[in-house]
Amino acid sequence: MAQQFTFWLMVWMALAATALAQPAPPLGPPALPPTLPGGLAVPTLPPAAQQEILQRILDAAAGRPPPAAPAPQPAAPPAPAGEALSHTEAFFAERLGLPLRQFGHDSFRAGQATAQLVGALPENYVIGPEDELVLAFRGRTRATLSLRVLRDGTILAPDLPPMPAAGRTLRELRAEMEGRMARDMPGTELFLSIGQMRQIAVFVGGEVPRPGMQALSALSTVLDALQQAGGVRRTGSLRAIRIEGPRGVRVIDLYAVIAGHLPDAAAPPIDLTLHQGDRVVVPPLGSVVAIAGEVTRPAIYELPAGIASLPLSGVLRLAGETLRPAGNRFLLLGTDAAGRRSFTEIGPRDTVRRGDSILVQPGAD
Repeated sequence: MAQQFTFWLMVWMALAATALAQPAPPLGPPALPPTLPGGLAVPTLPPAAQQEILQRILDAAAGRPPPAAPAPQPAAPPAPAGEALSHTEAFFAERLGLPLRQFGHDSFRAGQATAQLVGALPENYVIGPEDELVLAFRGRTRATLSLRVLRDGTILAPDLPPMPAAGRTLRELRAEMEGRMARDMPGTELFLSIGQMRQIAVFVGGEVPRPGMQALSALSTVLDALQQAGGVRRTGSLRAIRIEGPRGVRVIDLYAVIAGHLPDAAAPPIDLTLHQGDRVVVPPLGSVVAIAGEVTRPAIYELPAGIASLPLSGVLRLAGETLRPAGNRFLLLGTDAAGRRSFTEIGPRDTVRRGDSILVQPGAD
């Protein structure tokens, strides 16, 4: 390509030297003959290329040095497979030159959220209005009944007085009905099961693609509700999901669920259950840091809710620790008080702030 450009530059210089003797507009290239010596047609060049050639001729005639070639710009890092980089991902990709994804968001996939439940329901399933109960009598009385829990929470069965069912677990209701059968209908056994679960309506809002009311089964969890709403946007937080409802307000850190470990071994199990009328709210994304290089899960990680810094050892735990047990070098790409970027080598006890990037490399090669 460079040889072709040099050849045509020499051709144009020869033609332009002839044409400069003729009057021409002061700011435009001179008129050139339509053919080259020998009858060949003059190749057509874009006006910008013609102007550049003319300017080089004038600079050479005036003794000015040619302009320096522009410095090559680094190529943008390729986006990982799937959707385009988010604004946060593009920020860290430009700083590190490596494409990193925000951890945890790929756990949600588009499509139908709630899978069909297969098998028996757990004994601690809480019965509610609109649940369908199946009662099978065996012994002196043989019958099978399908009863729906009424709006007042009771069930009506032949030869039995109304019985409260809503708010009780499957185990509790079965035990009470078996006791009544033994007292009122001796010689008959009762088998109780759930024929069809009720539906609950849950509102999902905030940083989700499809906010609004979501119809879910009674056994659905917060993860099911978020999946039904299209997942969590990359502008949303995974570490401060708010559940508001009749039972009060609680905040859920989904990192503990996605990463498969609790942030604190002494912490109680995370309650992901939902009830009729609950509201699931996804707040905006919190403070984030990026870690790349020789760690188990290079990614962009959100810091715990309300925290803007974390020791490097905590960030390494989020990334699954380093690949080698020792001999690592940790380079921090941060920002000083004036907004300038700076590289610093740090240790596991040093603090990593929001917006910082960590590169893990071998200490010696």
